[in-house]
Amino acid sequence: MGLTVSEELRRVFELAALRKDARALKSPRQWGERQAIQSRCDRARAREKDLYASRYLSRVEQTRRRLIDEAARKSFDLKPAWAEHDRFDAAATLRQAQREVREAHHQRIARIDEFESQELRELVQRSMRENNWRGKVREEFGRVTDRRSGIERRGRRHRPRQR
Repeated sequence: MGLTVSEELRRVFELAALRKDARALKSPRQWGERQAIQSRCDRARAREKDLYASRYLSRVEQTRRRLIDEAARKSFDLKPAWAEHDRFDAAATLRQAQREVREAHHQRIARIDEFESQELRELVQRSMRENNWRGKVREEFGRVTDRRSGIERRGRRHRPRQR
């Protein structure tokens, strides 16, 4: 079963937002991780599209055979064989097989997109923690190495208010 339009749009925009956030990474290590994730997913997408194009007919044929085999399976319903009518339609079976092959392709592409979203989300969250930690260390170092005298070092919050 395919995704709804709103679900598909949500996933596309979420992936685009994560890619935009990942472009703002600061350190070379984080940037390298982002490049590795993106190139890995791009290669996987290209490979899946190539395989889909090159093996489409064989996948449709395999799916068509599976559908025919499922339809030909003996039914254990309490109906006499002469009372049932043959519902086999070659064109409908072929269309169903083509739909299933296309849906399987879209699901594989969606799994690649989901993997990329998950990896980028983890990378962005990890980089935000690292970048915030660096800022705190820098602030603490600046506070400790302040060379002013005791009264001047105290911030506004420590001074009593005069009215």
